[in-house]
Amino acid sequence: MFLKEKLKIWFAQIYKSFRYHLIFWNLALFFYLFLTGDQSVFINYFGLLARESVYVNVVFVSVVVTALFAFWDILVSDRVMRFSPIRTMVFLRSILYFALAFVLLYLAANKNLSFNSVVDYQSFVSHIPDFGLNDVRFFVYFYLACIGNSTFREMYKKIGVGNFFNWFFGRLNKPREEKKIFMFIDMKSSTRRAEQLGHEKFSRLVQDVFHDMSVLYNYQGEIYNYLGDGAVVTWDEHNGIRNTNCIRAFFAFLRVIEKRSRYYRWRYGEVPQFKAGLHIGKVMVLQVGSIRRDISYNGDTINTAARIESKCNEYRKDLLISGVLYEAFEQKDEYNFVKLDAIKLKGKRRPLLVFSVLPKGNKKRKKSKVQY
Repeated sequence: MFLKEKLKIWFAQIYKSFRYHLIFWNLALFFYLFLTGDQSVFINYFGLLARESVYVNVVFVSVVVTALFAFWDILVSDRVMRFSPIRTMVFLRSILYFALAFVLLYLAANKNLSFNSVVDYQSFVSHIPDFGLNDVRFFVYFYLACIGNSTFREMYKKIGVGNFFNWFFGRLNKPREEKKIFMFIDMKSSTRRAEQLGHEKFSRLVQDVFHDMSVLYNYQGEIYNYLGDGAVVTWDEHNGIRNTNCIRAFFAFLRVIEKRSRYYRWRYGEVPQFKAGLHIGKVMVLQVGSIRRDISYNGDTINTAARIESKCNEYRKDLLISGVLYEAFEQKDEYNFVKLDAIKLKGKRRPLLVFSVLPKGNKKRKKSKVQY
């Protein structure tokens, strides 16, 4: 199961990376062609295409550049970036950008070049063209496009897929009502653990945990916000309810942590444990701020989900959900839902019905090993 989850994450990341870069580079290169009218870069490289068309050539170049950038994203993952000097990564990126632009111009200037033509350094140098103004213009444009590519991708990752398009088309300028599922997920005994590890090592633990949270995307969850050692995860109503994705996501995350328990014990001395609260309801989504803008969700639904999560310690449960969410599920056979008493939540006038959730066939752990 763990391998399946990791493969799903890997393929999802490849697909999203390839899709993003393909759209970006098609737009960027066609825009360059529109601005300059310079078709010299876009040739039928090595005669690989059956049809001679500048538009087909642009798409072909876009696909090649996309494949290279997608491979770079896989090679230099977030985890690799954390343990690499920033200056080194910036330098390597710049070298990659200029090298790629150089290769495109080099091949474009030698239309009849074959693989057998460049057999040594001397033959390679002899084919280097005399770069003119158009070539310099392409170098500059391509480098700026690469920077724009990285900038937009980080924005895309920061605010989420759905919110990115809503923000891009200006749909968040006015508050909009949406029905959402919210999960507040938090690390147990984080204060004690932070004291034991120290702030630097504990911060690395949090980074590792958040990296493993990428499994939530396999179940259509989107991380809305990080709160210290926890996170707020959202689903739209349909995706969260379907196949009980919002619950399956939490237990999938616990499985990932369990499978990597050897790593966590080796690096941090113990395996982190987690608790979560889930609720569904209507919220207002809007764009806030003028100097620094952000996407914000407002409404009682978020507060209620947070209050439910805070009750996990009191009831010694890993996962609690509201009765409203329980009623929304069409499939209830996969998990054991245990009805608790209607509880009084802080700031709420009326008691709220809450259920604890366990996978069917789950063996309860010894209380001594469960930390709250």
